[in-house]
Amino acid sequence: MGVQDLRFKLYFLIVNLIGLLIFLYAVINIDLEQWYLYLFWVIIFTVIEMRPISLNNKGKFTISFPLSLALLLIYGTWFCVFVSGLGSAISDIRGKNGWRKVLFNGSQFKISALVAGAVYVKLSPPAAKGFVLNEQIVPFVVAAFTYLAVNYLLVRVIISLAEGIPLFNAIKMDLKISVLFEFSFAPIGLLMVILYEYTEPWSMLLLVPPLLLARNSFEYYLKLIKQARTTIELLADVIDKRDPYTASHSTRVADYAEKIGREMGLPYEQVEKLGMAGRVHDLGKIAISDDILQKPGRLSDEEFAKMKTHPKTGYDILSPLEIYKDLLSYVLYHHERMDGKGYPQGLNSDCIPLGARVLAVADGFDAMTSDRPYRNAKSGEEAVKELVKNRGEQFDPAVVDAFLRVWEKEGQTRGET
Repeated sequence: MGVQDLRFKLYFLIVNLIGLLIFLYAVINIDLEQWYLYLFWVIIFTVIEMRPISLNNKGKFTISFPLSLALLLIYGTWFCVFVSGLGSAISDIRGKNGWRKVLFNGSQFKISALVAGAVYVKLSPPAAKGFVLNEQIVPFVVAAFTYLAVNYLLVRVIISLAEGIPLFNAIKMDLKISVLFEFSFAPIGLLMVILYEYTEPWSMLLLVPPLLLARNSFEYYLKLIKQARTTIELLADVIDKRDPYTASHSTRVADYAEKIGREMGLPYEQVEKLGMAGRVHDLGKIAISDDILQKPGRLSDEEFAKMKTHPKTGYDILSPLEIYKDLLSYVLYHHERMDGKGYPQGLNSDCIPLGARVLAVADGFDAMTSDRPYRNAKSGEEAVKELVKNRGEQFDPAVVDAFLRVWEKEGQTRGET
């Protein structure tokens, strides 16, 4: 058993033991005279939890957050712990998510509810009876933030341990979209409490339809983003396949770029952008004719001048798309050289964005190790020697060094010497 596996199992065990103890204490505090309330809200919570929204990477979210907040403030911490823990477990069992997810998801809900409830009680006025908006709005906001922070951190730690991803990177995965999603629903939980306190208790259910509508709108928004990215990447794949010698080229470049970025210790967001840019870096070749792309020989000066337009064409195609705005320069400048002899603008040294310098090495290595009509592919070792030979002139020395470390590690994994 490796150290990573041991850490995962230990963390999993600790979280679930804590969750079990919290749930047992909640069961002891159940008010049996209100069994119908427990049953009703467990059913509602289960239904909501059975429709998660998948985010871009490892995350999944539901609209149970505002409901948990409302239950916490209306019925108390132990009521919320019981309902959220049991409702989550039932939804995972019905969704056939596996016993590990059943246990862990239920536990992280219980822990989050308990900590948020403790914070809310601590910050609320000592003699508070019911919910007084001007006195308890701050405790509500802090409790909501606490619930989200604990819930998010518990999940990200287990993702980090399970996937072997540094914790800081796991935390930053989908962080912005997660915060946007969750905090946009928090006011609905507050409105549920206000309706319960100041009108008929059942009136809080009037917020369920708009809550579901907001959830569906958010899911549709995420799907549009994913579909736009998928469409562009499929188009890039089609361009690769126009030339049998470059099939899957963009996928390999993206993989190399991400590995280089991680080896250089770049932030998670930048590594993700490198992967995205690698997938679409040759998109501009859509405007290059097959006579040039598939020419069985070296290009003439006129043909090469046409080929050199593809970075700008790719830039122009991607510019209107919001998801690519932060990596446009990577696509535009991935054929620039450290000595200023590249294209399209003849930039040199640090004037070239780091992401473009990473793509240049990834693209160069894959090009050298792929067959062309006018030459056979170099071996990996030969291509590495070329990178070293052109280190400082064509390629960024730091990027080349990072690639060499990646290459050495992969060689050890393959058992090469």
